[in-house]
Amino acid sequence: MANNTINNLKDAPGVISKMAAAMLADKCQFSKSIDAEDSSIYDGKNGYQSGDTVQISKPARFIPTENADITSDIQDIKEEKVSLTLDIRKVQAIELTSAEIATEMALKSWTKRVLEPAMSSMAQHIEKTHLERAIDATYNAVGTPGSTTYDTDLALQMGQKIDENGCPDFDNRYLLLNPSANRSAVNARKGLFQSSEEISKQYKSGAMGIADGFTFLRNNLLPTHTNGNDTAFEVSTTVSTEGATQIVVEGLTTSTGTVTKGTVFTVDGVFAVHPITKETLAHLQQFTVKADATANGSGVATLSVSPAIYTAASGGQQTVSAFPADGATITPLGAASTGYAQSIAFHKSAFRRVSVPLVRPDGVDMSSQASEDGFTVRVVRDYNINSDKMIMRLDYLGGFTDVRPEWSVRGYN
Repeated sequence: MANNTINNLKDAPGVISKMAAAMLADKCQFSKSIDAEDSSIYDGKNGYQSGDTVQISKPARFIPTENADITSDIQDIKEEKVSLTLDIRKVQAIELTSAEIATEMALKSWTKRVLEPAMSSMAQHIEKTHLERAIDATYNAVGTPGSTTYDTDLALQMGQKIDENGCPDFDNRYLLLNPSANRSAVNARKGLFQSSEEISKQYKSGAMGIADGFTFLRNNLLPTHTNGNDTAFEVSTTVSTEGATQIVVEGLTTSTGTVTKGTVFTVDGVFAVHPITKETLAHLQQFTVKADATANGSGVATLSVSPAIYTAASGGQQTVSAFPADGATITPLGAASTGYAQSIAFHKSAFRRVSVPLVRPDGVDMSSQASEDGFTVRVVRDYNINSDKMIMRLDYLGGFTDVRPEWSVRGYN
């Protein structure tokens, strides 16, 4: 290893951080299709720390009346809030010599051999985390668990669900398919696009393009959800609190019965309501489990669920026709202890991500930071006296949350 080497490429730190951020942004597909929050909301001074949290307000919902005298119709402004926490940290450590990035030619070679694959790996791990959280937060679901064939009607059902949940924007909608669904989708729809450009893309890239109200994407990082070992249980205690996010259930296998995070289920007698008119709809409200739950010695467990449970007493916040009642049957989607592949359709505002700058240390050999399309990467290099090595680290710190999960739908295929 060369000692005391002076780089001829003086702006190497800035060049590397800019290239790293650009590579990361280019290789993140799902993450680029959702809303990005500006890092300024964290009010950082010299960088941010893992665990920092801010509250994002969701627009209040109202119900208009027809009375000229509004004395008794004045509605409270009730804004819902969601937390956006900086808890997604990805770090890539690289050993190198000063000579490897000392000149423009050396830097180009190192970029191709080292930096690009490193950022590709980081991008995939970020995407994987975002997709796992998006799937787990999505309580709307269509299709048949265990089906292995894509049906065009699946996309139409997804669009219907998003429409029924009050999404006013018919643009900015995406359908992210796993590889199996993408193959079936392309085969089912080949040649049906009106645009010759879209047909060309389909044949050249094996991707769908734009159809059925969605921009079709494909991603091999979509997670498989596995149900718990119990799928036959019921409500143990009637829910009675507006805004409740927990349901106590019984009938699970004593001490070993499980309900896994991300499981979608319905409750008998609890119907969905129209998000604007609040009329009761013909289908049961779907819920998703927010955390793994295991039964106690009596076969009872407490499920953390989404969406929050609001009845007509909550006015504009209403999400269900009635509270889950004691003894009501709970029906999870799919069989016990079985894993299911899923695709996901969503409006870009269903989820939000953020990427923030980190503290840039002084007294090191190299330090730089850059952002591209809302993705920030910090580059730090220094000599490690303990190992006698020159070490470079590439850092990403970000967060992800569901803001309008009702505008996303899982598709079982």
